[in-house]
Amino acid sequence: MINIGNRRELFVDNFLIDEEKTTAAAVVHKPVKRDVAFVHDAEWETQGAAYHNIVVTPEGKRYMYYKSMHQDIKPDGADATMRRICVIESEDGLTWTRPVLDKTPIFGIRINAPTNNVISDLYDYYDNMFVFYDTNPNCPENERYKAVYGEWGTGLYGYVGDGINFAFHPGKDVHEIIRKSLLISGKDSGCYFDSLNTVYYNHQIGKYVAFVRGFHVGDDYYPPDPDVDDAVRDIRYMTSDDFWTWSYPKVFKYNDDYDYQLYANAIAPYYRAPHIYCATPTRYVAWPEWIDSFEKLPNAEERRHRHRGKSMNDAIFMSSRDGENWFRYGEAFMTAGPEHHSNWKYGDCYPCVGFTETPGEIPGTDPYLSMFCKEDHDGEPTKLYRYSLRLDGFVSRTATLKPQMLVTKPFVYDGKELEINFETSALGYMKFKLRDNDGNEIYSREVMGDKVDRIVGFENGTPADLSGKEVVMEIEMSDASIYSFKFN
Repeated sequence: MINIGNRRELFVDNFLIDEEKTTAAAVVHKPVKRDVAFVHDAEWETQGAAYHNIVVTPEGKRYMYYKSMHQDIKPDGADATMRRICVIESEDGLTWTRPVLDKTPIFGIRINAPTNNVISDLYDYYDNMFVFYDTNPNCPENERYKAVYGEWGTGLYGYVGDGINFAFHPGKDVHEIIRKSLLISGKDSGCYFDSLNTVYYNHQIGKYVAFVRGFHVGDDYYPPDPDVDDAVRDIRYMTSDDFWTWSYPKVFKYNDDYDYQLYANAIAPYYRAPHIYCATPTRYVAWPEWIDSFEKLPNAEERRHRHRGKSMNDAIFMSSRDGENWFRYGEAFMTAGPEHHSNWKYGDCYPCVGFTETPGEIPGTDPYLSMFCKEDHDGEPTKLYRYSLRLDGFVSRTATLKPQMLVTKPFVYDGKELEINFETSALGYMKFKLRDNDGNEIYSREVMGDKVDRIVGFENGTPADLSGKEVVMEIEMSDASIYSFKFN
């Protein structure tokens, strides 16, 4: 029996859908590109910024962490790409600024910036670092901010801190610190960790969960050397009771049979329905040969000689209720967009991990989700663009003007009223019916409008009449979309 209580349910998968009786189609909605939220133009960002992730504090402040890169000379005289972890902050999710930090990391020879937003002490090792706020009720207050640092092919390391200052797991000496901070080795797990690995505390199971980068070659999910041309990047799932000792990584299971190359996983629990993980992973597409379209895409001549010149990226949408089984859509959630001088290439569509709610732009309208994605334009600083998406608006069930049906599987709820996130045209509508196993039913007249929290009025009773009973919900829809519902 499916018991949803009074939690919000999204239509991101078929968990509640009676597929034989439902004719309203599942539609993936692309976020709308809005404006430049931040320009990465500091001296330590001259080679770009990547792997952004958002942390929203309990007080509502937003931190965004990312990796910066620039070319410099190490203390031993070697020329190298310097990689550092940085942070920017925002009170409203719209305006982002660099905090002025007291840290003074070694910057090399070419620059010296004692005032900066760098939080990492190391200067050339980081491929990525992911930060999250630990909601485990047993977590010590001084360890609420945790992070994982992935090192190419070596392993995944753990940090604790206060959001700005992070340290390895406590140990007796340097060697002990490194040993204890190594969460899991890449050599025997099929994992490489050269992407943004994401970690959260899951209240449903009372464990930490991690989503990490793996590689496979054909059916071999534990290749001895993943750094080969025919290796496919994948995502894996593992759990921990204490954040420091982890289970063996499990390969994701999907509702389809495609073997997509998935780069940064961009997985986060959705804050309005935290029992659902939503993800917008970057999909890597490598075309096998040069074709006419490459001649007509931006910078064809430069592309011909570029590393991965026949490759490009988009992002897809997928969701999970248990972390291991995923429902994904092949249609792109985000693309490179209209062609310009330096897009439609390898490096597009790396969405920031996490979502933040921002106010509607017209007074009185509903708030919406703000999402972020970086763009690297040739010869220009990396820009972080803000995108907007309707609350719960990843996927809808949508009907044409000719009426179609959405029918659920039997479920039990707890509540007195039905709240929906929906939109219709002026001619379109939605009509709701709840029916229990004894034939008792309540129904509505036509519901019209565009709201994220409309309360449905019923003609012959209220949802309280059927609360706690197994019911089926039938929705007749005409030129309408529904994104989510919950019982209050």
